[in-house]
Amino acid sequence: MLKIRAYHRPKHIDEAISLLSEPDAGRTVIAGGTDLLVNPRYMVGVREVVDLRDLGLAFISGLEDDPSTSMIVIGACATMRQVARSPLIQGLASGILARSAAVCASPNIRNMATLGGNTASALPSADTPPPLLALDALVVLAGPQGRRIVPLSEFFTGPARSIRQPGEIITEFQIPQPDAAMRGGFYKIGRVSDDIAMVNATVTLVVRDGIIVQARVMLGAVAPTPIRASAAEAALEGQQPSEAVFQQAASFAVEAARPISDHRASADYRRRMSGVAALRALRQAAGRAPQPEEWHHA
Repeated sequence: MLKIRAYHRPKHIDEAISLLSEPDAGRTVIAGGTDLLVNPRYMVGVREVVDLRDLGLAFISGLEDDPSTSMIVIGACATMRQVARSPLIQGLASGILARSAAVCASPNIRNMATLGGNTASALPSADTPPPLLALDALVVLAGPQGRRIVPLSEFFTGPARSIRQPGEIITEFQIPQPDAAMRGGFYKIGRVSDDIAMVNATVTLVVRDGIIVQARVMLGAVAPTPIRASAAEAALEGQQPSEAVFQQAASFAVEAARPISDHRASADYRRRMSGVAALRALRQAAGRAPQPEEWHHA
């Protein structure tokens, strides 16, 4: 049973930080609450919650909204449905981030769960961090010591652990405008459509003159944090996009996986499916397989 004694709904980021910085208050952040309220590990020692939904962080903006920046910016309180349904995000590297948000749990969850929460929870099986990592996203943190911007690749430190310090909140994500030639692929394997991933894979490719000049291969749910399959990327870059090259890259993705066994899948199954998911994502990125538009159902 939840034992929440106080609920705070600040109107300004500084007010939220002040509330969260008070020592021994037993306060934690809540936005959608779809992880916090169902996972007992997050409620240990929690007596009060600080709701972030009135801070103006449920936005998505592009270059046309703010010509002074070269970034696409997504507020931390943007819901999964917002991200999935955004034409701007759907147009980003074949829509890999929009697709990952669209397959995150059920419609009810997607209406509440936020991009910030999906990242802050730092669960290895989360669907949106691998595409964000493939897009070289930055995470903006605000806390008692001010504002800092860090690469998302440096954010996760282990299952349910990150570099986020006490009193800090994620305010937004910044995504550099990708190469116009970048194409992506995203493939998730779960027990059923609404379940969390047993494995997910995200790929981006930039192909010029028939040669892969840049590749990103990210895997989720097969290690303590989302991982980058660097050997797979090295096997792709400088090569022509062919089935043989993709098969070899997928085999390197299998070697990169360090999964555990749990009630959803064995470690061996997850390891083998890492290659399957990576291969299918590669085929999508190369236009050799259909690009599902899951956002139509988000």
